[in-house]
Amino acid sequence: MNHRNLKRDKRGAIYVEHLIAYLPVMFFFLATWQLIELCAAHLILKRAASAAARAAVVVLPDDPAFYGGVPENEYSGQRARDVRLAASLILANNPHFASGFGVKITGNSGKGPLTAEVSANFHCFAGWVSLVCGGATRRLTAKSINAYHGADYKFDL
Repeated sequence: MNHRNLKRDKRGAIYVEHLIAYLPVMFFFLATWQLIELCAAHLILKRAASAAARAAVVVLPDDPAFYGGVPENEYSGQRARDVRLAASLILANNPHFASGFGVKITGNSGKGPLTAEVSANFHCFAGWVSLVCGGATRRLTAKSINAYHGADYKFDL
């Protein structure tokens, strides 16, 4: 085949057109999938924050005898471990939250609202789809606010 015949040769044009059309569609599909995964992970994280807040409302004002002597309304020791356990049970079965997470409790004075904030690293399945996730991991945070009244009486030890 000489040089003049190659200019008129149409073989391979369909393949090039296929690549031009296929790559943007595939990228859009993966980006949409990643956005759906990110939204679902945020819902799971919101549920974990709700579970942590509900556990804190029950655990923090409870009798210190059940928590190794940790005083009421104090977020530490066995009380903190129990609140973290409530959040971890929600996050445990999601593969996107494979690494550690944090739980922050505020407003545990015994009066007014209690806020639980749970944050975790979301592991993206395709870090190169950076338009949606912004890299290999993204830090997600969710808050839950519950009424917290505490106990107005002292426990006899």
